[in-house]
Amino acid sequence: MATFTIKTGNGDAVVYTDETKFKEMKQRSIRNSLLADSDFMMVSDRGLTDAKKAEWVTYRQSLRDMDFSDLDNLTWPTKPE
Repeated sequence: MATFTIKTGNGDAVVYTDETKFKEMKQRSIRNSLLADSDFMMVSDRGLTDAKKAEWVTYRQSLRDMDFSDLDNLTWPTKPE
């Protein structure tokens, strides 16, 4: 039986024996990294216009709302510029 290991945000290793669950967790980990990487855009003194902040809010919500039921056809939201 094959095993798959992924590290959590705090560095702990989680081992999966189900390849599909491993793939899902890997994609969710990428999504979570994208959310974390965009946290700084939500800081109130960032100086974004209301329109630009709304783009980032929409992007971040789209990341949270992602559907992981079909891992071969994920639709990733476009990151604002």
